[in-house]
Amino acid sequence: MNYAKLTLVSLTAILIGAALAGPAGASVTCSAVGDAHSIGGGQFEYVVTITWGFMGYAVPDRFDIALPHLADCNFYNPDNPFQSDYIIPVGGETEAASGCLDVGGAPSDVIDWVGEVRFEDPDCWLPTLHIAFENVGSTESCSPLSDGTGTFRFTSYGIPMPEQTHYEGVIIRAGDVCLVCDYTGPLPECNIWTPVETTSWGTIKGLYR
Repeated sequence: MNYAKLTLVSLTAILIGAALAGPAGASVTCSAVGDAHSIGGGQFEYVVTITWGFMGYAVPDRFDIALPHLADCNFYNPDNPFQSDYIIPVGGETEAASGCLDVGGAPSDVIDWVGEVRFEDPDCWLPTLHIAFENVGSTESCSPLSDGTGTFRFTSYGIPMPEQTHYEGVIIRAGDVCLVCDYTGPLPECNIWTPVETTSWGTIKGLYR
């Protein structure tokens, strides 16, 4: 991982926060927490909850969840068709601004974020494997909220690492702004891809105690 570039992202976020500071000294904010659980067949579902506040100055265009521990994983080859389901974005949901109509013309209270595995985000200087969630699905004409909370899900054969804080683990793109968030929760570990026997997340956590 290019830490120099990520440091630049952090500095940029600080400057953006200062530039968008309100009259009371408040600034744009974000945070992220997560959990993981077994869904059988050696797979785990990861659930990441992201909270952001742009104070009315911008709305999110994209959410990036970094997967740095899989970037150089010897057991994960994205070009191998047999490993195409090692990481599968499930999707994300956030509250939609009033007046949202989906592509079929039906009213919707939520925005359906579509996830895709990517290897870099040049807009936000993220040079590592990540999942990018964008509003390009059934609610692409709807606007998200400037301040809100969203839930984003993906599955992986990567066993969850012990819960910890991953600094700069989430990046939110909003217009020309890239806001860096720390993420507290599990992420997939680099482990042999072959599916293992179904086990519980509690059992996995017990292995690290």
